[in-house]
Amino acid sequence: MGNNLEDFDTFNLKTFKLPAKFNHSTQRNDEHFNDEQFRMDLSTPPRRWENWVVKLIFDKLGKEKHGNGFYVNVPNSNFDVILTAGHNLVDKPEHYCSNIRIIHDPHTKQDIPVTPDMIRVCQNYFQEPSELNAIFDYGVILLKRGKQDRHRGFGFNIMLGLAPLPREKMSSEDEKKDILQDSLVYVSGYMPGDSPPDNPRRSEGRCIGAKPNQLRYTADAMQGMSGGPVWMGFRGVETAVAIHNYGPERKGQGNRGSRLNFSVWRTIFKWVNVGWRDKSLHYRGSSTYIMHLHLPRDSIFRNAASNEGRVRVGKPGRIETLFDVLPVSARPEAKELNAGYGFSLRTPLCPNNGSTKTKTATSPLVWVRWDPAKGMKGRVSLTKRFDDRCEVKIPTLIAQPGRPFSIQAQDEDSWKEVRMKMEHVGEEVLELLDDDPQSSHDTSEISFIPLTKDKLFEFK
Repeated sequence: MGNNLEDFDTFNLKTFKLPAKFNHSTQRNDEHFNDEQFRMDLSTPPRRWENWVVKLIFDKLGKEKHGNGFYVNVPNSNFDVILTAGHNLVDKPEHYCSNIRIIHDPHTKQDIPVTPDMIRVCQNYFQEPSELNAIFDYGVILLKRGKQDRHRGFGFNIMLGLAPLPREKMSSEDEKKDILQDSLVYVSGYMPGDSPPDNPRRSEGRCIGAKPNQLRYTADAMQGMSGGPVWMGFRGVETAVAIHNYGPERKGQGNRGSRLNFSVWRTIFKWVNVGWRDKSLHYRGSSTYIMHLHLPRDSIFRNAASNEGRVRVGKPGRIETLFDVLPVSARPEAKELNAGYGFSLRTPLCPNNGSTKTKTATSPLVWVRWDPAKGMKGRVSLTKRFDDRCEVKIPTLIAQPGRPFSIQAQDEDSWKEVRMKMEHVGEEVLELLDDDPQSSHDTSEISFIPLTKDKLFEFK
């Protein structure tokens, strides 16, 4: 199949077989995934993506216009989330288009009027809506529904939105080209002459320009298809990587889309109030002393030999390690229990006694890496490069918000549970902690064990 726009009927996943290494873990009870596996599972229904693409019609500067949007699966949200181009929602600075509506929504089979309170647009584009702000040309439509009634959509993965580190910041393991460069991608949507209940179109092509905030690709698109998904097969499932919004700047340079990078996802998560910010991670292993995860932030910038995490023990002790905990991956139509989360490091600018928050400095590219296979007990450390070891499950936190939870990390073909202890802290140290409630002591007693039903972590 070429890269011309055509119906998906011409593409049938059952007409060829993929090597077993490209099969996703959904074929093995969701217990394993490997790095950077592209293409689709044979078990994935080839046409299900059509139920996640929507057609938009709106009035812009007195003229009726056509566009697209698409559902994405944002875990733990109270909304259905539809991504689209900002210029489908904004007609002039700080002013929304009028009479916006979703035509024959694939789930309700009805038109859905879109009012301003349902819209969020990137602030940079909202203030200056023009092609000069193409990388900020994105927004969302939020459809309020109960969690049990939510309609999900394309999957996402933060790994696909992270460009390689600048060369001077790379280690030998980081030196690689952008993960999306030269990859096969699809653009889907309704052309202006198409209308539901007809199916959306799909074209394919290569990503010929992977920049931190924008993708360029050879997949065909027509005017009126803006806001449609740019997606690919990743870990066996349909995964959105950009929002299509412009044609090529010059001939042969490829169509353009706003890349779904970490900054974009973090903005979306704020819009839908998903995730936890400025939180310290505490372990409920002692009724007398507070135990929380401490990571030496400075070590990663000094290229120190070790930047391993420690159990900081105190009464209450100093809190010097804070995190933003946000979704980093979700498969299409998967529920919250199977979402992946990442810990992005934040650090107080001054000591915190554990009772009040302090102003924090954000380093979104410093992540916590959970590595059960490192050494005898495993290791928790910091990294500038996000990979699958930065991704954990926190299923019981999602099931019971505000209650104790477990943290589960991937260990090849299985999952392990994180544990903390303070058995190696001597009596003389404990006496010092009792004498000075603001003091603390660090111990390396972090390990990974087979899964249990224990719920021992909490955020503070």
